[in-house]
Amino acid sequence: MARQPHKKKRQPITIMIVPHSERPPISLRIPSWVTPLVLFILAALLVLAVSFAGSYYRFQSQLEELQREQEMEASRQKEMRRTILSQQDEVRNLSTEVEQLEAALMEIERISNEIRELIGVEEPDLTSTPEPSSFRVGEPSDTTYGLGGGSAYPSIDYSPSDRSMAVVAEASQHVQNIGPLLPVTLQELQILREQVLKRLEKIEPIKRHDPETLEAELQLLAAAPKRWPVDVEARITSGYGPREFKGRHEFHAAIDIGVWYSTEVKATKAGKVVFAGWLPRYGWTVEIEHEKGYSTLYAHNRYYFPDAGDEVEEGESIALSGDSGDTTGPHLHYEIRLNGKPVDPMKYLDLGE
Repeated sequence: MARQPHKKKRQPITIMIVPHSERPPISLRIPSWVTPLVLFILAALLVLAVSFAGSYYRFQSQLEELQREQEMEASRQKEMRRTILSQQDEVRNLSTEVEQLEAALMEIERISNEIRELIGVEEPDLTSTPEPSSFRVGEPSDTTYGLGGGSAYPSIDYSPSDRSMAVVAEASQHVQNIGPLLPVTLQELQILREQVLKRLEKIEPIKRHDPETLEAELQLLAAAPKRWPVDVEARITSGYGPREFKGRHEFHAAIDIGVWYSTEVKATKAGKVVFAGWLPRYGWTVEIEHEKGYSTLYAHNRYYFPDAGDEVEEGESIALSGDSGDTTGPHLHYEIRLNGKPVDPMKYLDLGE
C-alpha cells in the first residue's frame, strides 16, 4: 500500500532581536496564522484610508460650493435690501402724491359746493337721465343733478416686515377709488361751469367786475323762482313785453302759458300767500311773496286753494287754470316781480335745473 503524502505543517515565524549590548538576544515566536491576519488588517486599513480621503475631498468640495452659494445669496440679499429701500422711498412718495390728489379733489368738491350754494343749484346726478319737457324745447332741462359720496378707505394693520407692501396696497386701493371719480368730477365741473356762465349772462356787464356786487347778483339769481308753474305739455302763447291785445297796444308784464281748464297750477317757489281772490282783468288770482324781494302772480284761474297768509311750498298746487278775467281763452298768466317791478320770467325759467 502506497503511503499518503501529508501536509507540511506551517512553521511559526521566529523574530530575533539582538540588542547593542551584552544582553542576550530576544526571540519572538509568532504563530503562522498571525501573518495573514496582519496583512488583512493592513489591506482593510488601506481601503479605509483611501475611502476616507475620497469622502474628505468630496465633502470639502461640497463645503466650498455651499460657501460660494452663501456668498452669492448674501450678495443677492444685500442687493434686494437696497432695492427694497429704494422702492420704499418710491412708495412713500406715491402715497404722498395720492394723499395730495385726494386733498385736491376734496378742495375741488368744497369749492364746487360753495359755488353751487352761491348760485343756488344742487349737485348733479350724473346717473340720471334728464327728461325733456315739450314746452321747453331747446332749453335746459329741469332735472336736478346730484353726486353720491365716496366711500371711506379701509384701514389695514400690517406687521413691520409687510409695511411697504401695505403702503403699496393702500395706495393702489386709493388710486382705484380715485380713478372713477376723475371723469365724474370733470363732468360735474363742466356742468357747473355751464350753470355759472348761464347766470353770468343774466348779470349786467357793469356788475360783473366788482366781486361783492357780482356775488350779490348771483345770490339774487339763486333766490329767484325758477320752477315752471305747470307740469303738463304746454306752450307760451304770449311773451313778456309790448304786444297788441284786443286791438290795443299794451305792455305784457308776464308770460301766458296755454293750458286747458283745471290744469294744476303750482307754486314756483316757497313763500307766503299775500293775495288770493279776484282782481280786475286778472280774474281769480294768487300772489306769493318770496325771499330777496321776489313775488309771483298766477292769474285767470278757475279756482284757487290757499288763503292770504298761508305758507306754501315749492311745487305745491295753488290753483286750477281757467279763463277768468279779461282773456281770449283758457291759459295761465304767470308773472314774476322783483321789489314790486315786473321782470321777464324767462330770465329765470331757463335757469331751472
